[in-house]
Parts: sequence; C-alpha cells; structure tokens
Amino acid sequence: MAGKMIARRYVVPKVSSANRKLGAISKHLKSLELSQSYIEDMKIYVALYSQKQRDKCFLSWRNAFLTMMFKLAKTNSQVDLNTINREQIENEQLPCVSVKQAVEAGLLPLVDGFETITNTL
Repeated sequence: MAGKMIARRYVVPKVSSANRKLGAISKHLKSLELSQSYIEDMKIYVALYSQKQRDKCFLSWRNAFLTMMFKLAKTNSQVDLNTINREQIENEQLPCVSVKQAVEAGLLPLVDGFETITNTL
C-alpha cells in the first residue's frame, strides 16, 4: 500500500449535554491564565511522558492539563471545575499548582525527571 492513504470523512459530533459541559469547563479553565513558565513545564512533562511507549499519550500540554484537572475534581469533592480559581488553588494548596506536585499526588502519571518541573501557576 505504498503511496496510499486511508481516511474517513469528518463527522460533526452531535451536540449533547456532555459536550456542552466539557466545553464550559474547558473555557473556564482557560480563564485561569496560567503562567508561561507553568505552560512550559507542562510541555516538558508531555515530552518526558512521550519518550516511553505507552498505551495512552498526551497530544499537547493542554490535553495533559485537562486530564490533571479532571482527575483532581474526581479525587477531591471540594473542587468544582466550573468555579475553580487561582486563589482556591493557592489557598487550599491543591496539587495542580505545579507539575511536580500533581505527579506526587497521582494526578499525572509518573515520569523520570518530574522532580525538576516545579514552576507554579
């Protein structure tokens, strides 16, 4: 099959309450205005994570960030992703404040070298 490509037509997803909920949460989390150093740390984490062959991968730093935040909400009933803000993260010392703390708390999978990824929101 050299030189051939297999593809399928793009299908527009059906609008559902789950789509709307995810969209609202994603939009709200974007409003946290993460520091550039934190974003760079997330990119470093994704690069380290991608070095090993895994069943699941992160496509971008944003994908890793959203995965981490959803796991935080799942493990901490006090966290509402529709209302969380920087003050809550800092005042309650939530582990999503840095990649290192997120890995230590089990919000992100363990990778070699995570100990050096310490920039905060």
